[in-house]
Amino acid sequence: MPPEPARMSDPSHAFTEILQRYERPLVRYAFSLTADLEDARDIVQDVFIKLHHHLSGLDAEHLAPWLFTVCKNRALDHHRKHSRIITMETEQLELEACPNPGPGEEMEHRETAATLRQLISELPDRQREAVRLKFIAGLDYKQISEAMKTSMGNVGYLIHHGVESLRRRWTTLDPEASASMAIAKI
Repeated sequence: MPPEPARMSDPSHAFTEILQRYERPLVRYAFSLTADLEDARDIVQDVFIKLHHHLSGLDAEHLAPWLFTVCKNRALDHHRKHSRIITMETEQLELEACPNPGPGEEMEHRETAATLRQLISELPDRQREAVRLKFIAGLDYKQISEAMKTSMGNVGYLIHHGVESLRRRWTTLDPEASASMAIAKI
């Protein structure tokens, strides 16, 4: 993970660096909360508008937790405003570009991702949030603990138990599958 922008004193440069560093992870995170790519992009745009207004007062060390907390709150506001049930079985957001995958490989990847999204959505709220922040948003334990307002030890506990639960459920679905490989693709 690249370091946080060091120069918060140059707002224009800092904002550009933050945008480049966090836009994709925030969109992935918002998508995991809304299951709608356009809504996720709108939410992230709102996050960056709010960031622009608060940039001079933010500490670079607390930037990532602040961004992901604001993103989560905007997604919850969006959900309340539109009164929709969040489902996780919609189109897949491409997390990583695959160089020319074959049709079978691409279909298998989509099925695996859809199954994992469904399994993640069935985790208890706090475990689901910790797993999303770690594996979808790419935050470290300290940033997750700040975003979730809990201790780093509790973050480790939540992630460990969330991943173990995913592993057990995955092997129940396909006992011959390699759970560790599938969970790494989250």
